[in-house]
Amino acid sequence: MNRTLPLILTAALLLTACASAVPAQPADATTSPSAAASSPAQPDAAASSPSQPAAETSAPPLTPKFPVGHLLTLPQNQNSGPVWNTGDALYELRDASNMTPEALVLKTDYAALTQSVYCDIPGCTHDSDACPAYLASDFCVGVMAVDGTVYTYPGELTNVAPTQIYRIDPAAGKTPVAAVPDALPHHMQLQWCDEYALYGCPLAASHQPGTLYRWDWQNDTVQTIPMLADEKIIACEGSRFLTIRIEANEPFPNFGSTEQEKAILAHAVYVYAWLDPATGAREKICTRPYADGYFHNYYDGRIYYTGNFRNADTPGQQAALLYFDTADGTEKTLLETIPFDTYGIDVCEPFSPAFAGVPQRYLRVLNVGDAYADCLLDMETGDVLPAPAVTAEGVRRPALLLACTASGQWLTTANPRDSYDPQYSLYALWDPADFLADGQPAAWVTMYATE
Repeated sequence: MNRTLPLILTAALLLTACASAVPAQPADATTSPSAAASSPAQPDAAASSPSQPAAETSAPPLTPKFPVGHLLTLPQNQNSGPVWNTGDALYELRDASNMTPEALVLKTDYAALTQSVYCDIPGCTHDSDACPAYLASDFCVGVMAVDGTVYTYPGELTNVAPTQIYRIDPAAGKTPVAAVPDALPHHMQLQWCDEYALYGCPLAASHQPGTLYRWDWQNDTVQTIPMLADEKIIACEGSRFLTIRIEANEPFPNFGSTEQEKAILAHAVYVYAWLDPATGAREKICTRPYADGYFHNYYDGRIYYTGNFRNADTPGQQAALLYFDTADGTEKTLLETIPFDTYGIDVCEPFSPAFAGVPQRYLRVLNVGDAYADCLLDMETGDVLPAPAVTAEGVRRPALLLACTASGQWLTTANPRDSYDPQYSLYALWDPADFLADGQPAAWVTMYATE
């Protein structure tokens, strides 16, 4: 089946705790991940509706091995790359020059309505390591703020990526605080974090168990969390990861043909579960048929996925956007039909303030044909709302959601120069009601590029 909707990782991050499914026995409380992966699974009936969670077992609780804070997917903005929303300010990396890999850490202050280089050194020209905000290269670098301090970190572990986490003092400079330990594998992307650690999971071979690595960079330690075969992290909520894995009623052959694999997958299911990284315990939530259950998003206790495919493998194929409500254990329909020319529904990772536990109700719908272009999808109601347009520099462009402030205003971005300067941005603050009513922003931000 041609399922062309994008897989949104980690989708709505920074989510509040919601009513969870009844927990099943943790997969690794009685068996090793390799044993669980190698033994044939007995999936629930692969019908069009999801199965219910298993009954609670009497397995003793597992002892946490380390603290886990508010997990979130490391934010990436489609236009500017790594960003971080504290609720009071937005930190981001921006190219210092179109001709070099140099970059600067910028701060957008919501109260002051200004964007500036994160440097307080008088007379600094922001073009060398003497500047706290200067980076010789932004390749595989991210920016984060923990306990009021701003850091840059290696976003991916490669032979050419940075090997240090740096603390940035805007008045004094950069200080290395942690080096990438040898215990972390190369060629791994760091994709999640909490207040204590960074997490990454290298790509595992098909149908083989993997490993989730936890780098406690503040204490210079590495922990490992076993992953089951074909298990992937797709979202976070509180101190848990939401995972999805393939479960089949017969083992996959080591050297099977494409036809053999297709035959096995035709009767396989996706299993959704909560993973507690501190204990390794899993709580099964539900299953979905592999052929009709592609994960789409997570929001406020609801797992969204495609389903009810019609006219499969034809130009007129259609599907619904369904969700499993963990509060009452039922499947519901959000949208009867999703157009298959969808370019993407953007979860807008930095939207909620980091570690604040606020779910994101509205997602950006991008490039989905004339009827859906530049819209918002309401994850509560399924309504598709047109994004308002703003006029700047004589050009009218849609205002796209970027971040939510601690006071509840929305920060948007618009680019009147997108035809020749894709990174150019103009930010504005909105009252959400005005944004949803196709109004105008409450105030514009004075951007660094235009100061």
